[in-house]
Amino acid sequence: MSQNFAEELEKSLYEFLPLVKALDVRVEEGRPGYVKLSMSQSPIVINHFGAFHAGALYTFAETVGGAVVKASFDWENTTLINKRGEIRYRKMVTRKAVSEASFARKDVERIKAEVEEKGKTEFTYTVIVKNQDEEVACEATFDFYVRKNPG
Repeated sequence: MSQNFAEELEKSLYEFLPLVKALDVRVEEGRPGYVKLSMSQSPIVINHFGAFHAGALYTFAETVGGAVVKASFDWENTTLINKRGEIRYRKMVTRKAVSEASFARKDVERIKAEVEEKGKTEFTYTVIVKNQDEEVACEATFDFYVRKNPG
């Protein structure tokens, strides 16, 4: 089930976000409430001195945040928007970026209840990205907004 879940999640990300496909972001593992994504070195993500471009790492981190939301919530007819994001770069990535993310069941239930009650909610989520040496390469915090679609 986990591999099929991961494949379906990756396919969904590629359909909704062509940039994610162009960056070759991969869903290595996925199940309800948990994802592990990676992005390997390619000419499109490398900057002028051989490390991953800051913008590619930001996009990767934001994708991890969106992917864990998609894996954690069974929402139809809703829209998820990143209202704000802040990233702190710590170490270079030269070969591969990896991130694991999860949602605790109590947080999923709280956020779902707010959307059901108010039709919308906001929440903060932090993503840790590690480099090929398993060092923390960057930490990104996002303020997500989710709302029910009209109709």
